[in-house]
Amino acid sequence: MSKFMRTGVVVGFAAIALASVANAQVRRPSGAHTFFNFIPFGGSGQVCTQHQVFDSSLWSGPMEISALGFSANNTLNGQQYDSDIVISLGYTDKIPGQSPPTGLDSVLPNNPNGSMTEVFRARVSEVLVATGPEDFSFILRFNTSFCYDPAQGNLLVELFSTFVGGADLSVSRTNGSAESSRAYNSTRFGNAASPTTATRMDFYEEACSGGGPTARISGDCPGRVTFSWANATPNSAMGIALAASTGNYVVPGGPCVGTELGLSSAGLQVVFTGSTGAGGSGEVSANAGTAACRKFLQMIVRDGSPCATSNVVQIP
Repeated sequence: MSKFMRTGVVVGFAAIALASVANAQVRRPSGAHTFFNFIPFGGSGQVCTQHQVFDSSLWSGPMEISALGFSANNTLNGQQYDSDIVISLGYTDKIPGQSPPTGLDSVLPNNPNGSMTEVFRARVSEVLVATGPEDFSFILRFNTSFCYDPAQGNLLVELFSTFVGGADLSVSRTNGSAESSRAYNSTRFGNAASPTTATRMDFYEEACSGGGPTARISGDCPGRVTFSWANATPNSAMGIALAASTGNYVVPGGPCVGTELGLSSAGLQVVFTGSTGAGGSGEVSANAGTAACRKFLQMIVRDGSPCATSNVVQIP
């Protein structure tokens, strides 16, 4: 894996309506509504980035998260809301309900453990309709789903919003706890670690596709990058493939013939081969040059026909 190359996929802003989604719907954290709160989506010219940590024990195994739902303040019904929103997911060693440095830091770059994965980027334009604090009908469906593996750390959700116009949007929050808490940088409220508060969210999720291995990537590109995996079939032959973009390339021959990847054929190559290890987990590291940054990696495991594949990760 010593020769990474660089090409990326850029997702542009677009007008998008809030959409209904399938999959299981799980509310986290479990605390009751205590207040409608402007963070993270706000208004009145606000630019805000919120980090929220969720304890890994809230998941029993790897789950593919495809959307987040929020409970909008029903006193805003009938008002137009317009904002540019970006959502990214990743891992963190920070502990919910704790003050920094154990808990989330108001210096937000201190919070992620590894790179964050952008899953949603759009201009949200919607006339708000809600029935109360238990109505989580403000739903943001991701452009790209995220396979979260609780064995690899606590979940970190990053919500970035730039107010465009309309309603001064607030959503339901609860008290911070061992389940979840947050920190934020905001032009309206300043920068703060807030272990005593947490935004309530509905997670739309299902078992990660194929129930196969889960992968993550950490480090900085250019620089030292580490690809790690878990939940693979132990002691199986594996390889890591790299491509310039995501897609649905089907392996045409060899021991993994018929296996569909989450990668395109653009620049597709195998950059590492080895074993999944005795416990089905492990990692490999390499120095990634500028040409590797923002390209995509996926692990393929020879444990059946077709071969098992991990989620796709992007080199940071």
